[in-house]
Amino acid sequence: MTLADHDGQLNYQELVNHIYQTNTFDFVGLALKSDDFSRNIKWYFVAGNQSEQFRKIVLRSGIGIAGLVVRTGKPFWKNQLQCYSFADAMYTPIARVESLTSAAAVPLVDSVTRQVNGVLLAGYRHDEKVSEQTTRRLSQYLRQ
Repeated sequence: MTLADHDGQLNYQELVNHIYQTNTFDFVGLALKSDDFSRNIKWYFVAGNQSEQFRKIVLRSGIGIAGLVVRTGKPFWKNQLQCYSFADAMYTPIARVESLTSAAAVPLVDSVTRQVNGVLLAGYRHDEKVSEQTTRRLSQYLRQ
């Protein structure tokens, strides 16, 4: 499964569904930068969601797992997410609204500009741990 469909177009929802269906993750989501001047990053494509609250989340660079991935352009993972409060730098809104206890995220990098255009995140609602190996596995899905 690659990012491009038969017409060469990106099909993010199919990718997210594929990752969700072929792994044990409880939640998979892909956030993208908007096309407008705000350059906000929002969750557009998800699978395994408990509600539609994810649609209200706007990622901020450097805040939470996804925000850290956007800022650094590097994969990141964290366990015991339920320990963080709103005041913590690692507070992760998507983890809170989706009841995730652990999550891993990797950057979606534009092949031409080399800029981070989004974040692919996958996580668990139970005691499953994530690690660097989890981020490597997720990164494989983003290779075209």
